[in-house]
Amino acid sequence: MLIGCSTDFTPQTCSVDSDCGNGLVCELRDTTPVCVHAADATLVIGESAPISGTNQALGTGMKLGIELAFDEQNAKGGIRGRQLSLDFRDDAYQPNLAEANARSLTDAQTVQSAPRCPSSNAMIGTNAPVSDTALQRGPNAVLALLGSVGTPTMLRAAPVAVETGTLYFGAFTGATTVLRDTTCAACSKYIFNVRASYAQEARATMELFKKKGVADYTRIISFDQNDTYGDAGYNGLVQAYTDVMGQAPGGSGIVRFRYTRNDDTSVPAQATAAETYLANLLNTTTGTITVGVMMTDTYGAGGDFIMALRTWQFANDSQQTSLMKATRLKLYFSNVSFVGPNALSDKLVAAGTVPNATIPFTQDVVVSQVVPNYQSDTSDVVTQYNSLIAAKGAKPGFTSLEGYVSARVFIAGLLAHQGPFTPDSLVTTFEALPDLSLGIGATSGFSSMNHQYSQSVWGTAINPDGSFRNLYFWSAGIPIQFFE
Repeated sequence: MLIGCSTDFTPQTCSVDSDCGNGLVCELRDTTPVCVHAADATLVIGESAPISGTNQALGTGMKLGIELAFDEQNAKGGIRGRQLSLDFRDDAYQPNLAEANARSLTDAQTVQSAPRCPSSNAMIGTNAPVSDTALQRGPNAVLALLGSVGTPTMLRAAPVAVETGTLYFGAFTGATTVLRDTTCAACSKYIFNVRASYAQEARATMELFKKKGVADYTRIISFDQNDTYGDAGYNGLVQAYTDVMGQAPGGSGIVRFRYTRNDDTSVPAQATAAETYLANLLNTTTGTITVGVMMTDTYGAGGDFIMALRTWQFANDSQQTSLMKATRLKLYFSNVSFVGPNALSDKLVAAGTVPNATIPFTQDVVVSQVVPNYQSDTSDVVTQYNSLIAAKGAKPGFTSLEGYVSARVFIAGLLAHQGPFTPDSLVTTFEALPDLSLGIGATSGFSSMNHQYSQSVWGTAINPDGSFRNLYFWSAGIPIQFFE
């Protein structure tokens, strides 16, 4: 008599990984939590960033930092056996490509009903609505979008992410709109920021300008990108001026000069306009004038603008005789963190010394950073980053450090999570994530009321050899600390 074996197999149900054992983990299969082999439960994370085009260094750096963190964790066994995988898409810092990538990574499916998030069918600035109908996560959706680069790109990608119920984590932008305001309403629960905001960078910058002797709003210039990124920096600057220096006279505003995104050839005209403004200041006043230039820019455009103004300042022309630009004008340039600090430094160092002067183009050029100075900081996260990047044979930099820090915070949430991994279940896990003692500010951590992990800004000055020295430390609720 032959006894046949049943071909029916019912997986063991579970609530958390520890219910499974024997190399199995608890994951959803057809909406039911069951025990599966960890090798069949890879956590796929998406990223859209530029690794081509004018600003490719920004995306290349973020991608490198995330990969360092993922490789490090996978070597330790992943997330209780699950491996981390990065599904990367190049968007060339183009908003339309960023939106297309977000739709692909979330496997967005159109549903013939009203969107659940107000950010989907609303005009955000001058941006057309992302979708007039609901979008649903498809079966091939990534768990989260991590380390997206840029504000104009974010404004097309983040609404897709939250509409599909996908986490939008650790974006490389300090913009307020969508990421830090009420644009997404209840759907903002899917958004988690790691870095400080541009408004906070602007506040630190304004305190620096005040210390350097900038007298009033007429002695402040904004050089910014002619889009939502530039607007984010400029709006933060205006608010910071009010908070630090007081309200500007009615109808008066900080002058701004704007270049076109991904088009560095648009910079010379803006530099010429700024030179005219500065010449008028010198012509209508006496004595020394201290001017602070806040730059919401990228490294190519920013470097060109700095070099143009410095060259004009020291040029042996008729204005030098009448205005004494070289001796009467003190210029301080402060770039926001998105600039690509290392690429900017490389550009200015390569340019050498200002013509007709003895100062380098790096003179009085500052970057407000949202991570510590990897060249001097000894915190655990920076020490580990430096070790990993040296082992990889890659060049360290602030942007890849930010990618690494963001990924480390993200991984900490994954490790803390119990039960199957879904975007919705991870929201409550991340909201309970405390300060991880990474060394990025004493006020770090998430909560149900706070989806921005770090509130700190590190001011760094570029040295003539291209290295960075610490200038100040600013953190919300703590007086700024100057180191020189």
